[in-house]
Amino acid sequence: MSNGQLDLVFRFRVKHGKLEQFQKAIDRILPVVEEKEPYVLEYNIYKNAEGVYTQHERYIDEDAMFRHLEVTAEGQKEWAEATEVEEVNVLGDASDRFWDLFGSPRTHAYSLFRNVKR
Repeated sequence: MSNGQLDLVFRFRVKHGKLEQFQKAIDRILPVVEEKEPYVLEYNIYKNAEGVYTQHERYIDEDAMFRHLEVTAEGQKEWAEATEVEEVNVLGDASDRFWDLFGSPRTHAYSLFRNVKR
């Protein structure tokens, strides 16, 4: 597992006729994140005028991301059925386990190059 912070930024669309299911999934996931998952540092969803979403999730570490998927499993299943992921950007170093499970031609890895920390 990675010991450092892990960010996932992914772009997706809601499938035709699945907006209600998507909303239900988000309504199921977000309260759990807020109330029970202090290891999820950020969870932001953005939408543009064309209906394309970008979601940014920041975790204390990779273990936290796997815990999040377990804790929110029901909502995650609904979310996956309602959306079509176009691209995933992984910011931070992820393990072989991560890549075995989530690697695809649409998933891109970025290791930290430089930063300013306050």
